[in-house]
Amino acid sequence: MSAATSTRLSIAAHRDFPGTLLDGAMPNGDGDVLVASGMSDFSAALMAAERDRSEVLLAFTPTVPDVLELLVQSRKTRPEMGLVVAIPGPANGSLGEALMAGAHEIVILPAERTVVAAAVQKAVARVSTLAQAEAAVDTRSPLVVVLGPKGGVGKTTVATNLATTLAGRDRRTLLIDLDLQFGDVGLVLGVHPDRTIYDLVTSQGRLDGERLGGFVGRSADGVDVLLAPARPDQAEAVTPERLAEVLDVACRQYDVVIVDTPPAFTTATITAIDRAQHAVMIGTLDLPGLKNMKVGLETLALMGFERTRIVTVLNRANSKVGLIGTDVKKVLAAEPDVNVPSDRSVPRSLNAARAIVAGDPRSAPAKALRALGERVADAISKPHMKD
Repeated sequence: MSAATSTRLSIAAHRDFPGTLLDGAMPNGDGDVLVASGMSDFSAALMAAERDRSEVLLAFTPTVPDVLELLVQSRKTRPEMGLVVAIPGPANGSLGEALMAGAHEIVILPAERTVVAAAVQKAVARVSTLAQAEAAVDTRSPLVVVLGPKGGVGKTTVATNLATTLAGRDRRTLLIDLDLQFGDVGLVLGVHPDRTIYDLVTSQGRLDGERLGGFVGRSADGVDVLLAPARPDQAEAVTPERLAEVLDVACRQYDVVIVDTPPAFTTATITAIDRAQHAVMIGTLDLPGLKNMKVGLETLALMGFERTRIVTVLNRANSKVGLIGTDVKKVLAAEPDVNVPSDRSVPRSLNAARAIVAGDPRSAPAKALRALGERVADAISKPHMKD
């Protein structure tokens, strides 16, 4: 393609980056890539990217921590610019770290120029998709993402009861299970997995509200549910691009969309967070649960998610484990917004495959979870203001 249709690209290579890995990987004008500037000073590279109005910044770095500040700052100052990190393999957990800091694509080196150029174009496409979603945010119904960075904190219990509470307030509610390998939303709500999100994203034809409706089930209490894949190996089919389509269609079809997530900031989780207006962050009354809850909140802050749009929930808040309220406040630097007590009625409701707010509404956990639902309902009733 001609230079007129090229992507303006700024390149930065860390001073400690092995020069041998740069050989063969630098785009150097191949295909759609036009090198606008290149240097080893990342701060200068960002300034050059702003000066040259680059569409993408490509950072070659020995380790992701070397560019974390650059990624965060780039996302704040130029959110319209794509960010690609090229790092020597194996990634060793750096993939998620870079994505959370704002990278749109990762390249594991050594890699051919064509691979790097393709990553640059994917970053451009993702930024464009996110920009379109942001532009449409005022016309979409709210999306609420339910997060719990540590496994076993009761995330699915909170998500299913939140969805049931909102459905009980005459809101057309869709609950999407994004724990793509081991999701239990269907089991907890008694919805049989005849069709799942895997079947939806692999189906032929245009994705619209009518097609989405053919792949959802419904709980006894009126919650529409898009279930996780039936087998772990099917998770790979739910790509960020296809998931983004599903979320955007869902937010136009329903009054509110609730997303239950896995206990990690996966690419699917990050895609949902990018489109969410509100988040529920869950922890438990133990040091690992509180620590991971704090890290989760810090991660959301790095992603530009304002604290005012987050509701914190402490699950099993009355457990006798040697921690008290002041310990919680010390770790989180604030009191939890909602405390859900531990009670035998919770596992009973799970075994009965019905949300506790509907099956045992007078129990203490049900009252707390209903209060959470009412709090979220009040939040989503207010117009979302863009930054």
